[in-house]
Amino acid sequence: MHVLIAPDAIAPMLSATDTAAALARPWQDRGHTVRQLPMGTGTTGLIEAVAAARGGSTHPVPSAAPGVVAEMLVAGATTYVEAAPLLSGVPEVGSDGLLGSTAPLAGLLLAAVESGVSRLVVGLGPTAVHDGGRGLLSALAGELGCSAEPGPESLTALREAFRAVRVDVAAGTDLPLLGLHGAGADLARYPGLDATTAQRAENVVGEQVAQWERAAQHTTRRNLLAADTAPRLGRAPHSGAGGGAAFALALLGARLLPGPELVATEVGLPAAVAETDLVITAAPALDGAAMHDGVPAVVGLTAMEVGVPVVAVGWEVHTSRRDGARVGISATYPVIEARMPGSQPAPSSDPMTDLQTRAERIVKTWAQ
Repeated sequence: MHVLIAPDAIAPMLSATDTAAALARPWQDRGHTVRQLPMGTGTTGLIEAVAAARGGSTHPVPSAAPGVVAEMLVAGATTYVEAAPLLSGVPEVGSDGLLGSTAPLAGLLLAAVESGVSRLVVGLGPTAVHDGGRGLLSALAGELGCSAEPGPESLTALREAFRAVRVDVAAGTDLPLLGLHGAGADLARYPGLDATTAQRAENVVGEQVAQWERAAQHTTRRNLLAADTAPRLGRAPHSGAGGGAAFALALLGARLLPGPELVATEVGLPAAVAETDLVITAAPALDGAAMHDGVPAVVGLTAMEVGVPVVAVGWEVHTSRRDGARVGISATYPVIEARMPGSQPAPSSDPMTDLQTRAERIVKTWAQ
């Protein structure tokens, strides 16, 4: 039997590669043909997934963020970078009402452009850092020696730095930058932040976004393939990724794309699914988000097109069988079975062992 293991990282202490290995081992022990294809959301796992599928060379990139060294992967004509290490934690609220800065991302992007490739893929996800992309644009302007003030001239100069590179953003969130359900409003869910802080940040970001959108109306967009059209980039899906860094990159001509879908394309998921009899995927939680546009949904819908069954595993399961069926998932399993109300929780054990135990049960149910 040919089995494809295509999971997201299932827990903070288990990467997508670790998760795939744990789910694959019982099948391998029984002589089945198994292919491991780690996935990612764009928030995390982009470099790991592409490197596992396509190889390439990784390079450390010094960062302006204290104690942080980012990395980029060069694979063929494409360079891949992830912003998560540079935009982590919950920053203090600045005197201007903004939270932290997207500025550290500028050095990583310029290093990627200087690697000489023709395409750049940037992984951006949800973060408590939130400046609407101001820090990124200002830092780029400083490096390029142009004005950071919103205007047609400065925007044209910033775009020129990326003229020879096609930029795709692998967005790990579909939140727009602005609006009632945007990244600004979402800040209130982070520890230490409240609705008042979120609203203040929204107001400040909204003003600067309006200025950049007006500037964009008086320029010619470099990338005619970009999905988002001026002047409403601040309310476009995915523009809130990376605290507004996605909005800034869209201004410069980048395409904003759903992260799990982009990762699936980069690693060759459709071709891999077409050659298998069963697909097993995983995510930290099988919930509404995972079944809407997460890794399980992307894997399930890809397999549905060719009639291959999919089994999904989550540390927690909060969806019904019907929810899974809508995206091509035949069965869902928690890593650890829920215990009866009032009973004591199972003793804590190694997550890898727990996952392998669940994988053993899946083999007994699904092996042919």
